[in-house]
Amino acid sequence: MQGTIAQLLSLAAHGNEYLSGRLKEGYFPSSFTFKFCKFVKFVDLQSSGTKWHERDFAKDPIIWFEKLKDTGVVQFRVRYISTNKEDISDRMSSAFVGGGGRWLIEAVKRGKSDFWEAGWEVGDRDDPEQNIWHVKYGRILRNSNQPEQPLPSALKAKEQLKEILQKISEFAHKNDCGNFGECFDRGLKALEEPGTSNEKEYTIFPNGYAEPEYHQLLNASQRAWVFGGMGSWSDIGFNDSATHKEYEELSDKLFNSINLSLIVASNPFPRPTISTAEEPEAQNKKWWQFWKKG
Repeated sequence: MQGTIAQLLSLAAHGNEYLSGRLKEGYFPSSFTFKFCKFVKFVDLQSSGTKWHERDFAKDPIIWFEKLKDTGVVQFRVRYISTNKEDISDRMSSAFVGGGGRWLIEAVKRGKSDFWEAGWEVGDRDDPEQNIWHVKYGRILRNSNQPEQPLPSALKAKEQLKEILQKISEFAHKNDCGNFGECFDRGLKALEEPGTSNEKEYTIFPNGYAEPEYHQLLNASQRAWVFGGMGSWSDIGFNDSATHKEYEELSDKLFNSINLSLIVASNPFPRPTISTAEEPEAQNKKWWQFWKKG
């Protein structure tokens, strides 16, 4: 899985642990999701037409958790926006930093939410500790009520992921792509194993966070993630047109299924509810266009 996604999912999960009073000391900066990061800070973003202006908000994740709790945040949720374009799909753009669709953290308050999005930039490539990444999470929308699409249950998401993994594993082994087939097989195995991480995976969820099926979804998605640039599953092709068409269709289905699985896994708790009297008026604009890029 991309480190950018892993870090965002980790922040949401550990943010919920903080809100519940269970966050263990040392999460930041010891979590592996912060490896190679010079800093991970948080800023307010304000638009002035064509440019975004930054205002410092929190210098690290722990202070971010503290400040958001003080402003009434009661839950962190993960949201995903597909950005498929005519010239490049989310699956293919996942090879690039910032590609593959947009991942957001929703900081839920009573009847409204703030939305945060990460920006990753390369700093000093010769940093002696290899901390080359400069990471900023920007608050791109404040005090907004944006409807969330209903999510399938974790068990339903597991069924869907299992079905596509079985099909694409069979395809890979049949077409001399056994190394990728083994990745898909490991993903299938993770759907049945106890929901614990191993040394080859990002440790994203805290111990005891959510029910086992959510951990299984997360682990299976990590093990079956084969998307990227040169040398990845997305970098191969087949001379036979029918075979290549099947490869493209199965690959898109797997990419979409993994993204859905990650969203389901990262939102294991019911969304906080408010009374009808407290509920703000619905917004008619397409909410993601407030900060749509490009």
